[in-house]
Amino acid sequence: MIDMIMGLLINCLVIYAFLSIKKFNAQKIKLSIISSITIIVVAIIPGLGYRIDKSSGDYYFGYPVDVIVYHGGMMFSLGSFGLLFNFFFIYWFYKLLSKLAMLMVPLNRG
Repeated sequence: MIDMIMGLLINCLVIYAFLSIKKFNAQKIKLSIISSITIIVVAIIPGLGYRIDKSSGDYYFGYPVDVIVYHGGMMFSLGSFGLLFNFFFIYWFYKLLSKLAMLMVPLNRG
């Protein structure tokens, strides 16, 4: 359990360091919060982010990369780069969507 907490802490520090490279602006904060919520919500959807390995009985949470593996009892393991990959994958996806939305909205000139 301690290794999982340490892994989460390290992942959070890496995410914070990356996001504060240039500056923290409102869009980065909004996209970070939305990305974090999306990771949690997608991880609990059966068939997409929640899978069961029938041979070993392990439960895998996360999409597109496994973030947490539940082995039974109180045994969890954290895919250390899974959380980082999922966060940045979803973050850049939402950033691309926001840029496309800005291109689609006509400018008011007048």
